[in-house]
Amino acid sequence: MLITLLAVSVIVMRVEINRVENNAFSRVATVAEETAQLAPIGSALAEDPANAAKVVAPLAHLAESVSGVDYVTIADLNGIRVAHPDPEAIGQPVSSDHETIRRGETFRGVEEGPLGVTLRVKQPVYENGEIVGTISVGILQSKVRASLVDVVWAFAPWIVLAVAIGSLAAALVERAIRRIYRVDPEEVDSLKQAQQAVLYSVSDGVLGVDGTGRLSLVNDEARRLLELPENAVGQQVEEVLDQSLVDLLRSDSPEAESVQNVLSGERVLIATRREAMLGPKNYGRTLTLTDHTELEDTLRELRGQKSLTDTLRAQAHEFTNRLHLLSGLMSIGEYEEAKEHIQRFTGARGEHPEMHLGDPTLSALFIAKQAVAGEAGVRLELHPFSAVAPGSAIDDDAITVTSNLLANAIEAAGDGGEVSLQLNAGPTGVRIAVSDSGPGIKEGDAARLVQLGVSSKTGTQSAIHGRGIGLALVDRIRIRREGVLKFGSSDLGGAEVIAAWPPAKRPKVKQSASIPLQGDYFND
Repeated sequence: MLITLLAVSVIVMRVEINRVENNAFSRVATVAEETAQLAPIGSALAEDPANAAKVVAPLAHLAESVSGVDYVTIADLNGIRVAHPDPEAIGQPVSSDHETIRRGETFRGVEEGPLGVTLRVKQPVYENGEIVGTISVGILQSKVRASLVDVVWAFAPWIVLAVAIGSLAAALVERAIRRIYRVDPEEVDSLKQAQQAVLYSVSDGVLGVDGTGRLSLVNDEARRLLELPENAVGQQVEEVLDQSLVDLLRSDSPEAESVQNVLSGERVLIATRREAMLGPKNYGRTLTLTDHTELEDTLRELRGQKSLTDTLRAQAHEFTNRLHLLSGLMSIGEYEEAKEHIQRFTGARGEHPEMHLGDPTLSALFIAKQAVAGEAGVRLELHPFSAVAPGSAIDDDAITVTSNLLANAIEAAGDGGEVSLQLNAGPTGVRIAVSDSGPGIKEGDAARLVQLGVSSKTGTQSAIHGRGIGLALVDRIRIRREGVLKFGSSDLGGAEVIAAWPPAKRPKVKQSASIPLQGDYFND
């Protein structure tokens, strides 16, 4: 602030010096021009230069007195003064060079004379178009600077007032910074850098939203999880965030403060919303996000392994009982009966699912789901028309959709229920149909079930309890793949859910007749 005021003062002084000097030169030039044009002066110098002082000197003295200049000196063509403030100097040669003036030139500048350093103007004196003498008018430089001092004293109080106001404002700002940040002003930058370093080093995503609903803070992890653009900060949350996150940030419900699962794109996130408070003042809200997708996949796999282990344990127990039965039959000589039991126990169980699906990943998923279904008392079957055409790629989207639809169907069917999976994949796309013998889906509920947090088990928003995410995720995959998702009634008496989408790039030729898959799975 002081440097700025000093710079302004220097500029003002320079401007004022130029202004005062220009005014002084203008006044001197005006006096010289007006005096040189007086007819008696020109006539006296032209007719009788030796006696011109009697006429010229009084007129020059009058002009000097009226204008306030320090001197008016007039000389003839020989450079002899005919007018001067000092009468004794009349008749003496001029003290400065007038040669160029007698040739018709003018002079404007600063020179030193008998009276001191002056700002002076010199010009010719004409009579009938002929140069008959010269005139020099000046004002002491000391007087010009004295008037400049007056100017300085005039604006000096304003400079002092500005310094006082600026110092007071700076003190108030410094006090406010100490009160808000608990550090000195020069430490704010270090504090901010430290906070930014901590914020951007955490593994969780962090969002900050101000009171108007604009994003005020986004760390790198939040930008990655939500796939936000670089210019996200400053935009309204509706413009860049998924609707589920917008609803969470906008909600005033007490439940919004609890930890809950949200779906952003196709990511399952654990979200924690908090009010951003500093003392009694609310500055907005913060949202902490943790990626739950990988953890959910791992937990799902562990649950499948546990179910498979429990199923194998039950089968081992059943096999032991059968061995005891065979041992008893053989011990009493009932060899034919034991033989029949052995044939019944080892009879054909049907083809392995992989023979139908043709994909090891899908087969492994189906086997795991069979174990889960068996533990829940549900019979899971593979539809005989299921098949994967040779060369068709089964990607993560198909695995995710199949897993979620089967999980919902097994839970809906319940103990003693049935679930059927029909999966077809080929050049025309992927079609996944899951049927169950559960209570079915009420008319009009289909559109609501794909909303985040809505589950047919609760009928309400339930993402906070881990429900209502599967179908929402399936629907988002369907939207991205530009497919369809249909709900209806199944032949088993419950619901049937069909998800289908075209291949990433449709082939340019029609499907070969040799492929044993009929129909267009995407449109059928």
